[in-house]
Amino acid sequence: MRFKYYGPLLAAALLGLVAGAVGMYDRLANGLNPTHLGSYIPWGLWVAFYLFFLGLSAGAFLVNILVYVLNLKTFERIGRLSAFVVLIALVCEVQFILLDLGWLSRGLYQFFLTPSFSSLMTWMFVLFASMLVLYLLKTHALLRGDLTRRANDPESGALRGLYGLLTGGKTAYGPEDAARDDRRVHLLAKISLPVGLLFYGTNGAFFAVLLSRPIWNSALTPLLFIVAALLSGGALIAFLTYVFRQPDPLNPSRLCHSDELCLGLGKVILFLLVVFLGLEALQFFVGYQSGKETVVTSLNLIVGGRDWWVFWVVHVLAGSLIPLLLLTFGGDSPRSVTWACFLIFASFLAVRWNFVLPDLAVYKLEGLDKTFFDPRLRTFYAPSLNEWLVSLWTISTGLLLFVLGVRYLPVITENGGEPHAR
Repeated sequence: MRFKYYGPLLAAALLGLVAGAVGMYDRLANGLNPTHLGSYIPWGLWVAFYLFFLGLSAGAFLVNILVYVLNLKTFERIGRLSAFVVLIALVCEVQFILLDLGWLSRGLYQFFLTPSFSSLMTWMFVLFASMLVLYLLKTHALLRGDLTRRANDPESGALRGLYGLLTGGKTAYGPEDAARDDRRVHLLAKISLPVGLLFYGTNGAFFAVLLSRPIWNSALTPLLFIVAALLSGGALIAFLTYVFRQPDPLNPSRLCHSDELCLGLGKVILFLLVVFLGLEALQFFVGYQSGKETVVTSLNLIVGGRDWWVFWVVHVLAGSLIPLLLLTFGGDSPRSVTWACFLIFASFLAVRWNFVLPDLAVYKLEGLDKTFFDPRLRTFYAPSLNEWLVSLWTISTGLLLFVLGVRYLPVITENGGEPHAR
């Protein structure tokens, strides 16, 4: 599919890879030494980005719930796009977490060759691998028909070989093949529902079981993770649905199916946003009511610390209040819904930052800050240039894969994958 953003986005991805390569080389050559991580702040920017992309990967999961649990078949029209987006997000998030682990080989030998099934981190990697396989199979089943047709189309040119490879050399695709792939998609989607809930919940539980981190150590944390993932991922899918909309040439003055889908997703996003803000308010209320010094200090760092603007300006104002107003009073306008969804997912890194850092930035023992003196024995943390460059490189890989996929794969067909508006 040709789209007007292809050139600028491709250029941005390539420039990001070139600039980020400097940081990536430094990271691979010198390990974690170029970072500003330390003994008291072992997790920083990369873990925040991991959680950010973890949420974005939930976009297809949300579509699965709408289609196969709530039986809203209309949303099947964005099944290809949502499944492809979750693959890109999974690729980005696994890069971030492997880079943060130190030795990249740990992701292989420690979690798959010598697993510890009593470790939540092992289950996180097992569930991640399961999600990746499920969505690879699902995306392939969704695209197989168009891939087969492109493999047999002389106009595909040099890409015919690639399309033929992706279809396994298949030369024909009939109604029986379409019905078989449809059954596969339904089956894989139903399997992915419990796997996805376990995947997002386990990531929350990994933080919740840490007794020394009072904000994380809560039964509310896994639920917050699930709702946050659905909110940010769903907002991304709604935004992309509008960006790649195809106006109906027969009825240009009325809403096309993409606009209708965007409005439908907007109602779901509004509900999730209200639920998430309610859960977040409960977290603050219970934390302050507990009166525990470590909890109150961590919460004070969020609302009034050095990075107070991340919470009040980026999260509360730009990522919550403005979208809430747009979705409430402009919910019948696709453009308003799109802007609201863009603000939600674009600002969601602030939520992840305020989750990861404040609970680490509090000394757990009185006087500990006066006992040992070393830059890596401090709770003050600001990402190094290397951390930002590596993040740029990782995000650029995801952007490049997305742009090339949308351009050369039938993720979105020329008519948007939709019939004309009724």
